[in-house]
Amino acid sequence: MHHRHGPAARRIVLRALELTEQHHDEPLREAQARAIIAVLSDAMLATLREMAMDPDKIPETAASRRFRLFFEKRGRIEGKVEGKVEGKQEALLAVLTARGLPPTNQERLQIASCSSGAELDRWIARAATAASTREVFAPAPSRPARRSSAATRSRTSDREPRARKATRPQKPAR
Repeated sequence: MHHRHGPAARRIVLRALELTEQHHDEPLREAQARAIIAVLSDAMLATLREMAMDPDKIPETAASRRFRLFFEKRGRIEGKVEGKVEGKQEALLAVLTARGLPPTNQERLQIASCSSGAELDRWIARAATAASTREVFAPAPSRPARRSSAATRSRTSDREPRARKATRPQKPAR
């Protein structure tokens, strides 16, 4: 490789280094990488150094591309969720201000720290009709506990007689 150069030589060197990285034995892997680098020309070493400094010039393997795309997609999804929350926070502040209910600094902090879209939706709905910001941020009323279906059945049986299941007359055995 000492006398070869150009794109074909770079591809060969990069493929050799890529295959070396897949080796499970670390000391052998390092020795093999040193052996490959030892036979390279100064120009090829300079090219590799330049590529190492500029990640955009490093060829991407299929596995690393899938890995990168997975995290980019995840980042876009998280960004959309954060953007929706920020939009709801701004909408709540706009509704409160438009209704003449300016939030206190404490309430502004409460809005800014809320990351629940559902909670922000509840506050926005309340802000549309509330007489004060205290009403907007009041905790949601707790719901009474539901009775179990067995308790409901026993109450129902006290009030109404249960309908009997219709049975067919049995045919005599032959």
